Order: sequence, then C-alpha cells, then structure tokens
Amino acid sequence: MIRTRILDQLSIALRHAAPQLNALSVDDAVLAGLRLERPRNPEHGDYAVNVSFLARHTKMAPPKIAETIAAHWTDPSLSASVVGGYLNLRLSETVFCEALTALLKESEPGKNASLLGEVILVEYVSANPTGPLHIGHGRWAALGDTLVRILRHCGAQVTAEFYINDAGVQMRNIALSVLLRAREVLLEREKLSADIQRVEAEVPYPGDYVSDIVRELLDDQPELNAQILAFWQALLQANPEGPILWAMHSDSVPTDLLKSIMTLTRDRMLSVQRALLDTMRVTFESWISEKAYLYDRDVITPSLQRLSEQGFTYEADDALWFKSTEFGDEKDRVLRKSDGSFTYLTPDIAYHHDKFNRPEGYNLILDIWGADHHGYIPRMRGAIQALGHNADQFEVLLGQLVNLIVDGERTRMGKRRKMLTLQDVIDEVGVDATRFWMVSKSADSALDFDVDLAASSTSENPVFYVQYAHARCCSILRNAVESAPNVDTGELNPPFVQAEALTEFEAQLTPEKLALLFDSLAEPRDRAVLGNLLLILDSFEDTVKDAARLRAPHFITQALMDVAAQFHSFYNVCRILTPDPAVTTVRLMLVRAIQSVLAQGLELLGVSAPEKM
Repeated sequence: MIRTRILDQLSIALRHAAPQLNALSVDDAVLAGLRLERPRNPEHGDYAVNVSFLARHTKMAPPKIAETIAAHWTDPSLSASVVGGYLNLRLSETVFCEALTALLKESEPGKNASLLGEVILVEYVSANPTGPLHIGHGRWAALGDTLVRILRHCGAQVTAEFYINDAGVQMRNIALSVLLRAREVLLEREKLSADIQRVEAEVPYPGDYVSDIVRELLDDQPELNAQILAFWQALLQANPEGPILWAMHSDSVPTDLLKSIMTLTRDRMLSVQRALLDTMRVTFESWISEKAYLYDRDVITPSLQRLSEQGFTYEADDALWFKSTEFGDEKDRVLRKSDGSFTYLTPDIAYHHDKFNRPEGYNLILDIWGADHHGYIPRMRGAIQALGHNADQFEVLLGQLVNLIVDGERTRMGKRRKMLTLQDVIDEVGVDATRFWMVSKSADSALDFDVDLAASSTSENPVFYVQYAHARCCSILRNAVESAPNVDTGELNPPFVQAEALTEFEAQLTPEKLALLFDSLAEPRDRAVLGNLLLILDSFEDTVKDAARLRAPHFITQALMDVAAQFHSFYNVCRILTPDPAVTTVRLMLVRAIQSVLAQGLELLGVSAPEKM
C-alpha cells in the first residue's frame, strides 16, 4: 500500500534526522503522531504530513523540522517538499502503477491480518420474541452483521450471537395478549356467545400481529384451541352478571395453559424474526435462550455467589443489592427484589459472566445496544470487573434511533397499534437499500432513512449509485471482449480486445506494463483524476482496518461512494474502450480493480453487487 510505503520511508528519514532534531527520541509515541492527509490544494502534492507536533519534543520551529526531515528523504519515487510545518509528498507514476499491480493480484481486496489472533463475541439485535422486528432492530442487525464481516476480513475469529429475551414479564404479557385476542377470534368464528364481549381489558400487546398469531395457533393447535375455548366458557359461566374486569382474573389463567401459549407464541415470533434476518443476510452462529440457558441451567446463582464472595453485594429492605456505585454508577442497583424475583440486571450479569468463562476464550465481548441503554453501560462494566474479569475486554456500541422519512415527513414507527416494521421497509425498498442505508452513518448518530429516496433508481440514492458503478464496470469488461454489430452495416465488429489476450496480460502483469495507463492521457487534468482514483483504491485496506478498529462500518459506505464518484469522473473524461488494443487493455485493468474493490466492499456491507442494472 502507498500509505504504508510512505510511513515506512518517513520513519527512516526521521530516525536519520533525529541527531539534527536536538537528539529526538523516535519512539512509538512519536511514530504514532505521524498522520498522512490529503492536501486540499492538489498543487501541494498527493499526501502531506504535519510535523508541528514534534516542536514540543525538539524545541524547533515546525518549518525547520520539516526541512530537516526532507533533507534525509531517500526514496526518489516519493518526492518531498516543505510548506510551513508540512512535509508534502508527490508520488511518481511508477508508485501508482506498482500499487495498481498489487491490488489486481489480490483475490479479496482489503483483507489483512491486523486482528489475527483476536477471538471476539459480538451480540446484537437480541429482540424480545414478542413482536415483529422494528426499524431500530434493522439498524442494529445491519450494523452488527457488517461489523462481523469487517472484523473477519481483518483476521479476527468472530462469533455472532442473538440473545433471546424469553424469561421476563414480557413473555407473560404476550401470552395474556394472545389469550385476550383469542376471545375476539373465537367470537368472530361464533365459537363463543356474544356475552363474552362483557370482558373489559387493556391488551398488553395490542398490535394486529397478535391476531395473526392467534389465528395460526387456533388453526394449527386443535388441543390448544379447545383449552382456550373452555377457559373462556368457564370464565363466563363463573361471572354471569356484569362486566368481567380482566385485571381481576388474569391470575386465574391455568398455569399449563399460559405456559403453552407462551412457548408457542415465542416459537412463532422467533421463527418470524429469524426468517426476516435470513432475508436480510444476517447470520448468527449462536442463539442463546435466557430461559433455557440461564434459568434452567441456573447460571444466575453462581454469579450472585461470586459477587457476594468478592464483597460487592449487601442486603437491605429485604432485597439483594449490587454495590455498583463503587464502579462509577450513580446509585447501587437491586439484584433480587423483596419478593424473591430478579431484576432485569441480574440475568444480564450472569449472561456476561458466562461469556467470559466460555471455552472459546474470547478476548473481546462486543455488544450492540439501543441508545436508551446508555446508562446501563457503567453498571455492567462494574459487574464484569466485580466478577474478576477484565472490563477493558467489554465494549458496547450504541445504535442511535432511525427516523423514517415517508413522503418527505417523519413517520412514527413502533410495535404497538399502527406500525411500520422492518418487514414493511424491506418490502418497500429491498434488502440492499435497507442494509446500505442502515450503516451509511456512524452508529452514534441518528439516521434519517428516506424511504422514497432509498427505493429510487437515481444517483441521489447512494446504494443505487454504488451498485450502478459496479454494473458499469461489469458491462465495460463484457463489452470489451464481445463482438458487437455495426449500426450502419449490421456486420459484427471484432471485440476491442481478445479475451485470451486480456487474461494473459493480467496473469503476467507488471508495473511497467501499466505505464501506458498514464502515458495515454495527454491532459494533466485527466492524469490528476486517474491519480486520485488510484489513491482511493489503494487506501481501501486502510479503510477496512479503520472500520474494524473504530467499529465504523460507515467508513466502507463512504469509501465505496468515493470510488464510484471518482470512477464516474474518470469515465466521463477518458474513453475506456478505444481502437488501440494496448491502451484499452491497460484501462481495462483499472476497471477490473474498481470492480473488484466495489464488489468486495458491497460484500462486507452484505449488499449485492449486480452485474447488470
């Protein structure tokens, strides 16, 4: 990579110049301060390095520091000049050709070993199995899956995990909601008398999807159908007069009936969620049930015992408390309530304790949570530390909210009554647009998702813009080796280049053979456009590394948009398919590199790379 080459040469020049820089100690901290940036003014070169930070180490003026380093610059293909406190670097065409040659030899552009040896567990989405996935889940799904792909591209061993929240009060509420809606469906089917309408209740989950669940359960589970019907008939007979207030009778639902509804509803909703995630190309290696994994295996008790042994719990008001204030939390937190039940925090602590104890030996536990969990982070970090684990190996990425823009206006979404679910959005704009848009901005920024724009086939739609660039590359590569009819005579014109010759040229590619790429361009402006395009292509690996290191998948979307923009610019000023086979061949090598980077980037985003549009 060009950037690596520059930084290596910069390190050598700086070490040689150190005696003249008041015996500067060139340690890791100094080298880390050397940052490459693209000058705003192209006349200042291709890259620039601000050396002003060395002034405090050398007690010298920045221009003098830059001049001293430049005097020790030895790579003639990277010419160095000084402007103020900047060391400006201009690359030779040879460097560009060497970089393009290296890129064309890569089967998976951007793949690197920067995270080799890292064993990472990424947990994300983890929606309650009580309703459809909403648009926020969609953002976390796209964000998590894309990040997993990027981490793996950097050499990490990654496990993606979905935590099924199937042990809380929400499961009882969804079961009661199904039972209440079953009354309405049975009434519609004339299985119950009209008197049953005397039931007065507020359904915990009133969304229309609950009625869909009810109809499926009643149709597919004859025994459950009979049990629900018998329950309502018995309740009506036991209360012959006046309205039946549901709040007074919900506790009278037979335990076995409630458990059956709860289990079947969970399985049904989980199946729907998994099917949608499959559609989104989101894959999990591990599905963890809170009920089966934590409660049935009793993972929670050992975790509480561990906290107690370490002196981080106490009893007060008939409850068990965690001393979370000792770890920066604003107040201590209840673990076990006075009635003996656990708070939401307790199984979560046990779950993370288990993550650190697994045989895989994860050295990073990465969670993606909704923005409303911001205050939850310090208490979880505290619990991890209290349990004896390294809290620095625990990281949370907060996904901010998504604002849906429909017909130019923000649209309320949720999973209550009228809803606009993730499925609704995918049905409207497709998986590709959904995934691309969801990671188009930093996770810590709110996202405005313009449904109409995302569904459009215009250059204003970023995913269409990038996919179109890829399809254009594929079209050029196809047309180059295919015979085409002459519009005047109808006879077939020979291909611009022979496919065998093109394959052989690429197989034996050298930087020297690519020199014609620059030599064939007469205008300095065209050469500048080409150079800029090559720099963006060459920096793709660095972009992937930065996206992994900073948990920033939006770096990939921005890089692809930059590649597409520069390719379109080059295409507009430079004809690719020319009467000269030699010129056409070297320009096709550039197109091949662009197509390869775009395809790899889209793969990392979980977005398709169409060959025709």
